[in-house]
Amino acid sequence: MKTFDFLIVGAGIFGISTAIELSKRKYSVGVLNPDTIPHHLAASTDISKAVRLEYGSDREYFEMTEICIDRWREWNDFFQTPLYHEVGFLMLGRDSLDSPGHSFEKASIELLHEKGYSTEMLQHDELRKRFPIINHSLYPFAHYNPVGGYVESGKVVATLANHALQLGVKIHSQETAQELRVESGRLTTIKTREGESFSAGLTIISAGTSTPFLVPDLRPYMKITGHPVFHIAPPEIDRCKAPWLPVFTADISNTGWYGFPLHPVQGVVKMAKHTKGMELHPWHDDRTITDAEVDEFKNFRRESFPSLANAPLVYTRRCLYTDTLDGHFWIDHHPEVNGLAVSSGGSGHGMKMGPIIGEMTADIAEGKTHRFSARYRWRELDAHTIQAEEARFVENRKLG
Repeated sequence: MKTFDFLIVGAGIFGISTAIELSKRKYSVGVLNPDTIPHHLAASTDISKAVRLEYGSDREYFEMTEICIDRWREWNDFFQTPLYHEVGFLMLGRDSLDSPGHSFEKASIELLHEKGYSTEMLQHDELRKRFPIINHSLYPFAHYNPVGGYVESGKVVATLANHALQLGVKIHSQETAQELRVESGRLTTIKTREGESFSAGLTIISAGTSTPFLVPDLRPYMKITGHPVFHIAPPEIDRCKAPWLPVFTADISNTGWYGFPLHPVQGVVKMAKHTKGMELHPWHDDRTITDAEVDEFKNFRRESFPSLANAPLVYTRRCLYTDTLDGHFWIDHHPEVNGLAVSSGGSGHGMKMGPIIGEMTADIAEGKTHRFSARYRWRELDAHTIQAEEARFVENRKLG
């Protein structure tokens, strides 16, 4: 049996960032991952994830993202490769800023200005000149923040995994955690589907969509939801590159639509929806995008980006969220099982917080508190719980 101070189940952004942080604190650390890193079905296996300060009235997420952006820049320097692309963040709205439907955007702008950020409100003509591929007549409200952008998420996880190996973390790929053996109230052994056994002083479940299945006590508080993602090959390549197209949201809190500039490696423009999504089983259910979703995307593209209306749709996927009912992460020790902790619940915005999640999880694992850890601790949620992430389009603000 292989034994460690800390054993981490899952090598996505939660797990691998935690492994690095604990290794830096001189612990022996093992990681179990069922396949390649990043796993081909994991949320991390994507070409891009947004990094934004815009979190409406949520000051804590704002402050966390401020720290993370500084660290993303530092990681670019440390790893000598562009993981984070600071192309700016553009919010578009179909009504005036003062309309009730734009409370997310208005609160985001007010907080940015309060904190001293220099941003721009763009009128129709300015929007057309700065970002000509966007249908400026559709969006009377536009706000641009030069701070923010996106990370190449799959590349991030692969880079961090290589760094973890250099630090001495033992990564066991092709090992699928299947059984958590508990004796006298303590987790003693992790058995894998492949027949191996592992033990640790503390095991941290960071298994993404598998988390509530490995820790069934979380099933009432977590849902696995699928969200459509679309890649198109634009005919007007230069007009889709930054700075001509930044990361953008298109009335996101009312529609869910957001997207990215031309990817520097893949050569595609990615657009997706940040909504309640479709609840599904991560192992058994089909992840295929429906014809209705494709039609909805084509309608959005035709209205918002008319010159891209006939651009080839080259790839679709259903990105899975490990959703907590309140939209906040879940980072804490199990209240009844000694030797077991959880760091998961990305809820569609975990990647951008990668530079702080590992630090926070390591502090909790050591029995400490962290500046931002209070609301991510073990808690009671139910069908009446409000989904708190303001950018997300969720009717009645409830996932339950």
